[in-house]
Formats: sequence, C-alpha cells, structure tokens
Amino acid sequence: MAFVRKKRVGRYEYHQLVENHWVDGKPRQKVLLHFGRYPTVEAALEGWPKEIEGLRRFARKHRQRTERLSRDRSSEEKIVESTSQRARKAEALADEIAGKLKKLQELEEQGKM
Repeated sequence: MAFVRKKRVGRYEYHQLVENHWVDGKPRQKVLLHFGRYPTVEAALEGWPKEIEGLRRFARKHRQRTERLSRDRSSEEKIVESTSQRARKAEALADEIAGKLKKLQELEEQGKM
C-alpha cells in the first residue's frame, strides 16, 4: 500500500507517493510519484489539471506571439527564439505533469492507494 511522505529539502517541503518493500531483509521505500508541494493525493488530483491548463494556455499565447514576431521584420531573432523557447518549455512541463496525473490515476485504479 502506498502512502504520502514529506521530504524536506532546505527550507522547502515536498511530498512523494511511496511504497515500502524489503531488500536484503531491510525495509526500503520506492518513490512512485513526486507530488511537489501538493501534500495529498486529492490535492494533486485537484491541482494538476489546473496547472496543465495554465501551462498550455501560456504556451499557446507564446506560440501566437512568436508567430506575430516572426512576421514582423523589425523583431530581433533573439526575441523570437526566446519566446518560442518559453512556449516549448511550458508545453513540455504540461506534458510532464499530465503524465504524472495519468500515472496517479492508474495507481488509484490498481488500488495501490
């Protein structure tokens, strides 16, 4: 059975979904998922979809801005690339969180929590 543990890193607290297992007669914890600052499964299930939506909206706005800037001959190439890079990073982070959300839902379906 999995449970959420609190992990302190410097002055920050993070939460992880872990399960115990035995290795060579000693208990070990396997991290199934990192929740970041969400303290519970329910909080992650509620918060991650909102984060994904916000990141995708941010990426969409920056892609549109990149298109406008690339059509404008007076825009510097650096600015266009920087804006495009921000959009790609936001989209990649949204995909990463969506993957974590899917994994959490699968773990829930499997009855591991």
